[in-house]
Amino acid sequence: METYLSTDQVKLARQLVTDNDNLEGLVISAGSLDPKLVLVAEAPGAKEIETGLPFMGPSGQELNKWLDYLGIKRTEVYFAKTVFGRPFKLKAERKSDRKPTNAELKAFAPLLDAELTHFTDRLIVPVGGTALSRLLGKQATITNLHGQLITAPVQRLDPVTNKYELTQQTYQLFPLFHPSYVRRFPSKRNLAYQDLDILKQLLNP
Repeated sequence: METYLSTDQVKLARQLVTDNDNLEGLVISAGSLDPKLVLVAEAPGAKEIETGLPFMGPSGQELNKWLDYLGIKRTEVYFAKTVFGRPFKLKAERKSDRKPTNAELKAFAPLLDAELTHFTDRLIVPVGGTALSRLLGKQATITNLHGQLITAPVQRLDPVTNKYELTQQTYQLFPLFHPSYVRRFPSKRNLAYQDLDILKQLLNP
């Protein structure tokens, strides 16, 4: 898989993980540079940092079913993320996944912002609430916006103020539930596939 990240940007991502005691591993954004869709996820998990590849654990198995349903190969997707290392917490000396903090999201924001400039003409598919709110703001919830085609500017981090501002460029976004959410709550599977039906129509007009 290829990446739009430069060597210096990959070095920055590695340094951000190294400097944070509550992050581990590194999975850079990568995939097709001419993708049918751009998937924006939250962060890698344990299986992903073990393999160095996106969506390789149980949620990846669910995602593979979705891609098969859409008629898309993994090699036709660019896999982006809000945080490039695995956010974890310790409980009884065991690591478990957690949501990224706002500070972690901001630390990695320049990398995602840079990548998105290459995809102004592509469909952006944020999976899960963290990816969606990172792009559209805290008021954007996956519960309200999943399965809808949204044309809007996205948030980018201003390096001077360290605050998010909206891009002048508009993007097309189609939010989906995160595959792990559907695995945890099988009752949502039918709803997820209704969203996939709409997405399939958008990809094959």
